[in-house]
Amino acid sequence: MSRLTKQELKEDPFVTWAYGTADRVQRNWVPVAVGAGVAVAIALGAWMWSNANAKKESEARATLAEASTNYWSGNYVRTVQLTDQVLADAGGTKAGSDAKRMKADAMFWQGSFDSAAVLYREVLDRERADSPMRTAVQQSLAFALESKKEFAPAAELYEEVAKKAPDRQNAADFYMAAGRAWRGAGQPAKAKANFEKVATEYKETTFAREAEVSLGELAGEAP
Repeated sequence: MSRLTKQELKEDPFVTWAYGTADRVQRNWVPVAVGAGVAVAIALGAWMWSNANAKKESEARATLAEASTNYWSGNYVRTVQLTDQVLADAGGTKAGSDAKRMKADAMFWQGSFDSAAVLYREVLDRERADSPMRTAVQQSLAFALESKKEFAPAAELYEEVAKKAPDRQNAADFYMAAGRAWRGAGQPAKAKANFEKVATEYKETTFAREAEVSLGELAGEAP
């Protein structure tokens, strides 16, 4: 088998590519090495951040568990203190979002409806549209708004929650709440629509009779 001449080697496309690549690497080894170092540094930084964030979340969960115990014991002042600690230490984590909602619940039961409503809205701003938690927070916000006599926005939320209720009994309950809130807002027509919906479409629920009573009261209030 004959050997390739120098001229043939120069003309061989693979050999040309190999020599060209070797030359480029030799001339650019410093930028290549620096680029690789940056990539390693980024990967290491991401790993360290992930570990630190996981540790922060774990510690926050322990504090949140204590806050939950205090909440269900009715110690709302201590609940707020502990949830504030979680928010200060791990505000950007999932535990931080849960702490904000728990703090809002505690504020609500202390009668601080304005503060509770603000916190509920902040939680909703971060919840996905398809999150099951979103509906529960909307319900809580509706209660807070009604308690602070913001009846119209409360009624709108009750109607939205009613459409996503897990069963007909709960749906009827929220339509009744919407009717009650519209009544408080001085909009009897919208209140009547909700009461009639319960009385006619949810007859099997325990709220049907209550809806009929509310309709009778509205009729008596009509000028």
